[in-house]
Amino acid sequence: QAMFDRVDHPALGRRGGSAGAPTTIAQDDGSAMNGKGKQFVAHGRRVVMAFPGGAGYGDPSERSVELVKHDLARGYISAETAAKDYELSVADIADVQAAVARGDKI
Repeated sequence: QAMFDRVDHPALGRRGGSAGAPTTIAQDDGSAMNGKGKQFVAHGRRVVMAFPGGAGYGDPSERSVELVKHDLARGYISAETAAKDYELSVADIADVQAAVARGDKI
């Protein structure tokens, strides 16, 4: 029995923020399942679920570079997100990753 929200309608961003990702539910072979209702899962199969967080708040281009580096260092965002959504340079991303590898605080 499934009763999951935000499968078809992810959270909307606010004040220029991006929309969130949808909730996903599938079997381990990639077969999609419904977000609501009774479903059959064969013995030995696994159900894989992803519950995303909320949507963005505020225009990403207005976030300070230092706060973006802080988020990247703590794993709140990926290097890909830092580059794509926050326009952090390749050099800045490399610096943050090197600092994390050394154990430096950012």
